[in-house]
Amino acid sequence: MKKILCLLLTLAMLFAMTTALAEGSAVTISQEGTQISTSTEESRNFKFPDDMPAMKIGAVGTYTGNELYVQWKANLKALEEKFNVTFQFAEPAAGGDYATEVENLCTAGVKGIIMQGCTESVLQVTEKYGVPFVCYCMTFTDEEMATFAKYNTFMGVVTEDDNISARHAAEAMYEAGCRNVAMAGITRGLAKIMDDRVDSFRERFTELGGTIIAEDYTLADFASSIANFAAAYPQMDGIFSVILNESVFQSFTTEGLVGSVKLAGFDMSDSCNKFFENGTLLFTCTGQSATIVTAFPPLYNYMYDGTVLVPDRSKMVIRNFVDIHNAQEAADYDKYVRFSTCYSPEEIGCMIVGLNPGYTFEQYEAMHQAFSIEEVKSRSAE
Repeated sequence: MKKILCLLLTLAMLFAMTTALAEGSAVTISQEGTQISTSTEESRNFKFPDDMPAMKIGAVGTYTGNELYVQWKANLKALEEKFNVTFQFAEPAAGGDYATEVENLCTAGVKGIIMQGCTESVLQVTEKYGVPFVCYCMTFTDEEMATFAKYNTFMGVVTEDDNISARHAAEAMYEAGCRNVAMAGITRGLAKIMDDRVDSFRERFTELGGTIIAEDYTLADFASSIANFAAAYPQMDGIFSVILNESVFQSFTTEGLVGSVKLAGFDMSDSCNKFFENGTLLFTCTGQSATIVTAFPPLYNYMYDGTVLVPDRSKMVIRNFVDIHNAQEAADYDKYVRFSTCYSPEEIGCMIVGLNPGYTFEQYEAMHQAFSIEEVKSRSAE
């Protein structure tokens, strides 16, 4: 179990790298809440009761330092006033014990816990105290999900499907003429989501007729991977990277690959816009900052009146990534998604059965499948 917790902490470190900026540049931190308001016809008519019960909720993960993490915290806090809840944030130190953090929150009187990650030891603690728990932005095997679902306090996992977007990345590269592509990833077996990215990209790209000419899995030393590819494979016309951090773009520039080798991968970094504009970057995907908000309804439904929103908690609720293919989509992402909750408190309120009788899991699932830049734009009032 300690090994699993260490892997979670390592993964948190890797997530931090996805928006790491070039040395000397400033980190852009969002304002709390959303810079745009979103609504549907249903949510425009929705009113929160005046007697919403005051409740405290624990949020366990990393919520400072990195833009994504800061936005996660801001998006949760944007729900506090209307739902009459207060979030208590807990950030385990490196090597820290998540189960201990969860127990501390339970003894402090929280009525629910939301966490990036899940382990059986954590669920054992929540079961002991009768505190509902929901996980966001992590993926698990069918066996792990079946184990989690045995716990009454487990309300489910809401996460993105890395396999789908990895296949989209492969299609974008093939359609652009790439036929000889190298792949850069982290150490195999460290994180399922990272393994899914390379496996699905490889499967789809070769299915289309392309060739994977090289693979390098050296934890997170992406710059060295790209430098090695450039030196050894003159026929290379594309690189797929499981994380697009600044070191990737710096290495592309240093190795003289800009304009001659195409790039695709996951996550947004400051240089993505520039590399879309110069035609080097073909595809990336992001949008995880809003997932913490849509993971809130299964938790709050149970906290409010015991409603179990997700009927089969052995299955992850899959949420679309935002796929970005060009400079215009990147600009729209910055404007409508990057610093937004993407859903107003009223829209989230409509997902609480006790406040909106008749709301169904099918609607909840469809909402996740509809998520895109255009879908957020369609609900936005600037």
